[in-house]
Amino acid sequence: MNDTGIFCRNNQTANLTDPACLNSTRPSYNHIDITTFMHTFPTIYGILCSVGVIANGLVIYAVAACKKKMVSDIYVLNLAIADMLFLLVMPFNIHQLVRDRQWVFGNFMCKAVVVVDVSNQFTTVGIVTVLCIDRYIAIVHPTSERRTISWTIMINILVWLGSFLLTVPVMMFAKVERRQHLEVCMMNLDGPEDMYWYTFYQSILGYIIPLIIISTFYSLTLYHVFSSIRRVKRKQSVWAKRATKMVLMVIALFLICWSPYHVIQVINLSNNTPTITFIYAYHISICLSYSHSCINPLMLLIFAQNYRDRLCRRNMLNSSQHSSKLTVVKQDGSSSTNNPNYRLTVV
Repeated sequence: MNDTGIFCRNNQTANLTDPACLNSTRPSYNHIDITTFMHTFPTIYGILCSVGVIANGLVIYAVAACKKKMVSDIYVLNLAIADMLFLLVMPFNIHQLVRDRQWVFGNFMCKAVVVVDVSNQFTTVGIVTVLCIDRYIAIVHPTSERRTISWTIMINILVWLGSFLLTVPVMMFAKVERRQHLEVCMMNLDGPEDMYWYTFYQSILGYIIPLIIISTFYSLTLYHVFSSIRRVKRKQSVWAKRATKMVLMVIALFLICWSPYHVIQVINLSNNTPTITFIYAYHISICLSYSHSCINPLMLLIFAQNYRDRLCRRNMLNSSQHSSKLTVVKQDGSSSTNNPNYRLTVV
């Protein structure tokens, strides 16, 4: 549903997914090629949705299973929940693509799905932004008294609330429109001025400002890390290098997944006759932005050792608890049956 703001209205722009608008543009591409290309996306989105739900579910489980949570766990948990909510409404988008953009779920569900879609963008970017600030405080000012669980929960609540408020324009303009005997769920902006306004609104608040904040705080964090490497022991340097790698991966993931989408959205404002290459690039950028909800948890599960350990340790703990019910060891080392007076030791 990220193709908002691109409509067949007064010949200013072309809806790059709407059959009614493909005929209104210059015949510089083959309609069959476009149709075949579009039919590959339901499968791609289906894979992203399935893998993302499983990965986010594992991350949520890993965090929830830990009784003593760290501050970073709260950010990771909220990020996983935001991605999970978006992935749960993705089947509606897949269904619309399979039906050649025909929407059959009514106007209310149209607004709800688009709101969750756009809200996920603001929520995800917002959490990544405050997480980078938290990483800066944790590494550069580790003795700060502001890094508490209750304070972190409050920050995340404010991010969710702010993201919801930023979707107010979406609630106003998202609706079901009729296009060539088809009902299509779309952002029904009135004209070019509204399209310019909405595109810049989404790009500035959902990408440019967060990118400036992320780049600034991660640069300061990296500067501190590299400065510390020269004056600390080798063991501490290894920790610093690991923190540096994770920082770079977060930035790279954000840039790779979101930069193409926002750049193409801005370019499209002045692109009245899109070529087939541009159409391909446009939809690939949407797919890439969707993949962020899938790659986020996978990156945590693959590269963040503490979350992998929690998943494994949970299974080991269940096994250990089962074994401890069978055999215990006294303080003097002799075996005995279950007795709460003895120290439990797994044999």
